Amino acid sequence: MRKIYFTLILLMLGVAGMAYLYFSNLNKESIANDTSLNTVSAVAPIIFTFENDKGFYDILSKQSITDEILGTEKSQLLKILRESIAKNPNLNSLIEEQKIIIGFLPNTANGVDFILSTQTKKKKFDATTFDKINAIVTTAGNLQHIKFGDTAEFYATFSNQSIFLSNNREILTKIDHKKVENNDFAGYIKQNNRLNKNTLANVYIDFGNLPSLLKNILNTNLTGELSVFNKQNAYASLSYNFGSDKLLLNGYTELKDAQSYFNLFIDQKEQKINIDQFFPEQTANYTLFTIDDYEKWSKALKNFQKGKGEDAKIEKQHQNINEKYRIDINQTFPKFFGKQLAVLQLKSGEKLGIIEIKNGDKLEQLLLDLSSLTNEHVADIKIFKEANLLYNFFGEPFKKFERPFYTIIDNHFVVANYASTIQVFLNSYKNDHLLTSTDSYTYFKDQTSSSATIAFYINNKNSNDIFGRNLKAPFYKQYKSEKGVKDYNAFGYQLSADNGKFMSNVLLLKNQAKIDVDSLQRSKLP
Repeated sequence: MRKIYFTLILLMLGVAGMAYLYFSNLNKESIANDTSLNTVSAVAPIIFTFENDKGFYDILSKQSITDEILGTEKSQLLKILRESIAKNPNLNSLIEEQKIIIGFLPNTANGVDFILSTQTKKKKFDATTFDKINAIVTTAGNLQHIKFGDTAEFYATFSNQSIFLSNNREILTKIDHKKVENNDFAGYIKQNNRLNKNTLANVYIDFGNLPSLLKNILNTNLTGELSVFNKQNAYASLSYNFGSDKLLLNGYTELKDAQSYFNLFIDQKEQKINIDQFFPEQTANYTLFTIDDYEKWSKALKNFQKGKGEDAKIEKQHQNINEKYRIDINQTFPKFFGKQLAVLQLKSGEKLGIIEIKNGDKLEQLLLDLSSLTNEHVADIKIFKEANLLYNFFGEPFKKFERPFYTIIDNHFVVANYASTIQVFLNSYKNDHLLTSTDSYTYFKDQTSSSATIAFYINNKNSNDIFGRNLKAPFYKQYKSEKGVKDYNAFGYQLSADNGKFMSNVLLLKNQAKIDVDSLQRSKLP
């Protein structure tokens, strides 16, 4: 009996010891992972993560989209790092199946750089790690300077099981990974990492810090159509899908700020998009919104306006309008609104707003006293006598149309800041020169969901002049380069409300391959 007890005790001690070692190793791995992630997420608003797996590198090498987005210099540097790891058994064994974290962040020279981090389970990282690679390694202060060939160079620093690499020495000298603690972005990534274990690669975006990156790319402030990227307290977790003709990301966008205009749509059901059938073919970009229940949405808008201290001013203005024109302003747009609205920019830079309405003839009659003719010979185009009416009823997208010109056609209310822009729209619509009639937009629509709550779109061809004005010279050069995104069709970002988050689809689409009909016919000849 004593032998049985003794055996049981030994077994229990053995199990306890094994459990201790297992969870101890897990804790060490977690600390290493946390050091890498906390450090990179503290400085980089865009993070790309994947496991160090040969299969992943093989897939990545077969498509060129990421290289075309990053540009020749950055993509070449990352390619050298990739090949140094994947094709070096000694080095690769140290970080086999470990998470690779790449952050993209601004530098002080109005550019964009990267910081790469990973960790090892087997031993502490130190300078001797680089004895295993074919490169010239020298010590540069607290950093290691690594040079491949004549041009490719990196800097590295270590923290026990973690290593940090960057193309910019200044970035590594500024970070102190020993003092970086968990931050909200890192916490968000860790939470979603558990949900994304079966995906090859993931992209995470911190919209709150994104402006710091965009200001190095753009010549302009984040206003107007770019205001969507300005100081939005939101995160996105997206899975990377591979394709030779497109970059497709799927996942969720989560708002962290209740006082966000986009939060008004978080409980609105997605709808089939149809308002884009009215967009001129020269549309460069658009943002559209679908509102399934305007009464419910309007209550949320009023609370949003109250939070900004605008409610009393709006209420007083409406009372004055009611008394001055003897109409109930709340019986206009709130009563006749349809389901969708949009703001768009033409390739000329001109801007339009379009609101789907019901019974346009009746609404036009109600607005007669509130409107003036711009030209007695042009009855189609009028202008509001009072300011901010559309902003009061629909919020941020119509802030730029303070006292706009407008027309009503086929139950759509179209506004612009210039009568000439309305005329451009009417000419396009009446002559069927529409975006939906173009092959490129049809191809784009075929690649995206037909339904959404909010959707953003950029037409690459029509945006050429706009990018020329808004992109800083190096990035515009990359945009126009044969090895850049010159031959791309469009960019789209769709959000569909889903239990307090937005289910998200991001698409960067290449142009459809052109088929040489003559060659096909010749190939069929006997």
